[in-house]
Amino acid sequence: MRPQDLPLLRPLRLEALRRHPSAFGVAFEEEQADDPGRLIGEPPSVTLGGFGGGVLVGSASMVVSQRVKQRHKGHVVAFYVAPAWRRAGLARALLDALVEQARAQGLVLLTLSVTLGNAAARGLYSGAGFSAYGVEPMSLRVGDEFVDAELMALRLDRAAGGTL
Repeated sequence: MRPQDLPLLRPLRLEALRRHPSAFGVAFEEEQADDPGRLIGEPPSVTLGGFGGGVLVGSASMVVSQRVKQRHKGHVVAFYVAPAWRRAGLARALLDALVEQARAQGLVLLTLSVTLGNAAARGLYSGAGFSAYGVEPMSLRVGDEFVDAELMALRLDRAAGGTL
């Protein structure tokens, strides 16, 4: 996605945060007040969109650090597909496209975190070859409750994606 696509992305992002507060590291209220331009990111980071009926119905981002010692890996963030478009293959298409972007950039590792209660997302990531390598306890605080997150990674430098 490009900066001119931001008016399409912002409402979808706010919907994601409102519907699933425990799945994202930023709160709905923070996102409303934050600079929306950061949602797109600067290369080599990338945000991809999925469209249905001419409307943006899904998005996923990959953040790549500018730090020399960390430029070999990307981190999947802000992944969301609108409820009406789930189980239609869009989430897998977005994830596959992010993996291809990472490989095209020569990255060797793709990481992400997913809350332990999010079975559908965990299944998607596992099905794409991501392996769990740990759990971050109390990763997020949503109101008075804490949410643990599973840390997952996909090696990109092996022929079939490989495991850790």
